[in-house]
Amino acid sequence: MAGCGEQRLSETELVTATRWLSVEPGRAMIALPPGSPPIIGVTQRGYENAIAQTISLATRGRTPGENTIQVAFFTAADLPESTGVEGNLLKLPGIDDFAVAQDMAERLPGVAMAPSAVFVQNKYGPFGYAFGRGTGGEACLYAWQRIADGDSVFRPRSGAVSVRIRICDPRATEASLLRLAYEYSLNASLRRSGWSPAGDAPAPAPGLGQAGAPIYPLPQASAEEVPKPRRAARPRPIREPQIEADHARDAQPIPDRPLAGYPTVPPPPTTP
Repeated sequence: MAGCGEQRLSETELVTATRWLSVEPGRAMIALPPGSPPIIGVTQRGYENAIAQTISLATRGRTPGENTIQVAFFTAADLPESTGVEGNLLKLPGIDDFAVAQDMAERLPGVAMAPSAVFVQNKYGPFGYAFGRGTGGEACLYAWQRIADGDSVFRPRSGAVSVRIRICDPRATEASLLRLAYEYSLNASLRRSGWSPAGDAPAPAPGLGQAGAPIYPLPQASAEEVPKPRRAARPRPIREPQIEADHARDAQPIPDRPLAGYPTVPPPPTTP
């Protein structure tokens, strides 16, 4: 009878249809600056050569799609060259014009995005971005960056980080959305020997802590840069109206006799 009874089900027997798993927002591999849209969910997937996350942000616009940050940490292993996933290996996303345009069209359908030709750089190095107007004229930004320290024959591969930011906000401007790409921080690392895509932190300024090298909180204006007080302009004199002069000229009496020096004009003939 014990063999015919109901067997208890274990959680290990559950097989999900996807390899993506939800993790807590505190385990996101990207930390956002203060004032950024809140993180509402993080999904993560592991590969043989990478760990990828999709960080979902609060979305309040009407443009189709979701505000997300796609981030992937790659090991020093060789990366597949074919498009997409080869087995359980993740391909490093391209940063060429065609790859970026294809990615933007997928995540911002129907939005005309204009890539910026201005060179921009955050604390991890240069990055690219495009700006456009979504539904109702709301601001949309797409930014991409590949963080990888230089490899050489005498130096092993140090891994790489790929970041993709897609965000639309009806109350934002291009500058406010771009702040997210400037001020985000990597919030995790891989426990691998030599894994350091961002490289070592730069050395402090040579004059830091030394005498004779003052540091001011704001740039100080020199004496030549101080604006001089502007002289008050003199008021223009008010022109008197010519009404009285014209009235005096019109009020002169009409003479009743011929003026001297002028010919006399005879009157018209009278008819009988």
